[in-house]
Amino acid sequence: MLLRQTLLRVAAVTATFASPALADNSQPGPYPVSQRTVTVTRANNTTFTAQIRYPATSSAATSPFAAAAAPAPALSFGHGFLTAVDLYDSTMDHLASHGYIVIATTSESSLFPSHSNFALDIRQCLTWLEQQNTLKTSWLVGRVDSARFAVGGHSMGGGAAALAAAADARIKCLVTLAAAETNPSAAAAAASVQVPSRFIVGSQDTIVAPATTQNQYNACDAPRQFVTIAGGSHCGFIDSAIIACDSGSISRADQLAKTRALMLEFLDTHLRGDASDFAAVWGAGAPVAGTTTTRDARTVLTLTDGALNGAAGTELVTTMSVANIGPDATAIRPRAGTAPFAVTFEPAESGVLATGATATFTVRVSSPVAVSGAVVVDAVRVRDGAGAARSLSATFTPPTNPADLDGDGGVGSGDLGILLSAWGACSGCAADIDGNGEVNGADLATLLSSWG
Repeated sequence: MLLRQTLLRVAAVTATFASPALADNSQPGPYPVSQRTVTVTRANNTTFTAQIRYPATSSAATSPFAAAAAPAPALSFGHGFLTAVDLYDSTMDHLASHGYIVIATTSESSLFPSHSNFALDIRQCLTWLEQQNTLKTSWLVGRVDSARFAVGGHSMGGGAAALAAAADARIKCLVTLAAAETNPSAAAAAASVQVPSRFIVGSQDTIVAPATTQNQYNACDAPRQFVTIAGGSHCGFIDSAIIACDSGSISRADQLAKTRALMLEFLDTHLRGDASDFAAVWGAGAPVAGTTTTRDARTVLTLTDGALNGAAGTELVTTMSVANIGPDATAIRPRAGTAPFAVTFEPAESGVLATGATATFTVRVSSPVAVSGAVVVDAVRVRDGAGAARSLSATFTPPTNPADLDGDGGVGSGDLGILLSAWGACSGCAADIDGNGEVNGADLATLLSSWG
């Protein structure tokens, strides 16, 4: 757990340059980010304040919402024990720059917080967004996509986010940073989480041991991931050191860059249905550098043949089998990424699969010209947007000219000699170009038309 520094802390890290291995997800998005402090009313009419970051027309405080980002998905974020919300500035601003609304309650910041109340406040932040989205006088009217909500948090806030996700059907995914055990138990609550969940930890965390968060991962029965940042620490998830902080073997800037990339790719996959991020998240893309991921997609994808070969102009076929491990029934929708050849699936979507059931898809790959490449094929769970991804390669060779009887790559006198020597009845021989059982003038005409 964290102890808050009450006298002085260094300025928050609000911008960090990422290495190319982190790809674009660690870089700022296209929107300026503005901030407001809002008052949220609970069901019992008590109130608390929350900070909200959002894509805006400028970075000035309380700037208008960027119309191009609307309606925007939202993340309700929980802070760590005795940790100020603004210590997460860089992470919250990063997500907002990519078009997300991030709202973070400042409640339960005392020495003796109520974890159950904290989880309720994380959920109430989402209710506040719903209310503002329909309030005609609100600056957020029409700006919130209430069908795309996520929760997350750090340390105590991560555990409380798990409590929230277990109890709220509006939440579509969960992403936590060094999630701590709570009272009531976040690990016990994780067994009721029914949405894709990513549990991120630092390998050198001395405040919340990675094994503590792993208990939550182990209990979760939904599509789940346990991601370890090598050399990462507990305080590496915040923007500056505070009293009783730990440190790891990588820099804070490096850990924060990895955190941004990991959070954004997961949120984009499950709140935006991004196919390119899906491949990285669920198994066929390059991982964020310096991280390892344990995946349990509750889905098993198998390709009968993952490397196809054939002549251009022909159709290559393989079979994709997808098993639903559960715990809930779901249909499966196959999908292909960008490829230099055409890919189709039959059927386009399976029926609803009970736990343990398998769907089989015919995958057809074709190209009119010679080409070689690979494509990522996905098996997407319609229920929750998780699933599995695999790479499928295909090589289309130049089509064989049937008149090239000697196989030298051209049609010439050698081929003419072969044809003339086989003249007459010749069932099944190569010189019978049209396959009618006889080498005759029709075959000769085909050969001459291909001369050269």
